[in-house]
Order: sequence, then structure tokens, then C-alpha cells
Amino acid sequence: MLDTLSQRIAVCPHQAGEARWWFGGLALIKLTGAQTEGRFSLIEVLYPPNREVPLHIHNREDETFHVLEGTISYRVGTLRLEATAGHTLFAPRGVPHGFTVLSPKPAHYLIVYSPAGFEEFIRESSIPANTLSLPPNPYEPVDPSVLKRIGLLMSGKYGCEFVT
Repeated sequence: MLDTLSQRIAVCPHQAGEARWWFGGLALIKLTGAQTEGRFSLIEVLYPPNREVPLHIHNREDETFHVLEGTISYRVGTLRLEATAGHTLFAPRGVPHGFTVLSPKPAHYLIVYSPAGFEEFIRESSIPANTLSLPPNPYEPVDPSVLKRIGLLMSGKYGCEFVT
């Protein structure tokens, strides 16, 4: 029994994981669906000040945020919350949510997607990070044709869509 259990245990040390530059931030994929039998994925994120994640809806997974550092203004459904270190926020599937980093330094937070799978979208919509820091130009605008491709990928393959 213990031998079978030990094969299912996953450990990811500090600053370990798959580093990706994702929408102006750094996403560190810590645990994937392959490691958790599809139950959840865990992503550690560093996101720049004054950067916004627009309102969007996940139709397949719930999303839980845990703020490690910084101040983030969240909107989940009708709830508005300024979250600081230690705050945890649950955004159920089907409920529009988005946020803006308010702190003058980058926000550092965790995201849990349940069930797993959205980490694959992160891989498909990002590039490998050379360092465990923000990308060189986090505020650089994304080409509209790239945004269109990412939007189609997000809605068609991953069941997530922007709210207008």
C-alpha cells in the first residue's frame, strides 16, 4: 500500500516548476493534472503593478487565488475585494471574475484550478521564461492577431471566455 502511495506523491521545492512568461507576468506551473490525477493544478504567479486580468468566465474549472504578497483588487460576480497577503478567494466556474494589481510592486499569488487542465492553456498561450522574474517588457502590447488566436484557443479548447 505504501509503495503505491509513494508513487502518487508530488513534491515541488521553492522556485521549482515550469517557468512561463504569461500575459506580462511569470507563471510557475508547480503541480499539473498529470501529478494530481486530474484533481487540480497549482500555479504560482508574479504579476506586475497596474496590470489587469479582464473579466472572464471559466466554464470547466473553479479557480482559487491565495495572495502571498501585494494588493490585488478582485471582482468575482458582484463581490469586490482588495486582497492582501493571506487572503484566499474562491471563484466558482461560471462566475465572471478578473483583477488588477494595486500594489506598487508586483503581486505574488497562487492559483488552484480544479479540476486540472487549464495549465495546458498557460503552456499554449505563453513562452518559456529565461529567469524567475517578470518578462523584460511586461507592459508591451500584444499584437491583435495574437490576442484573437489566444481568445479562440481559450474559448474553443479550454472553455473560458472574456466577458464584454
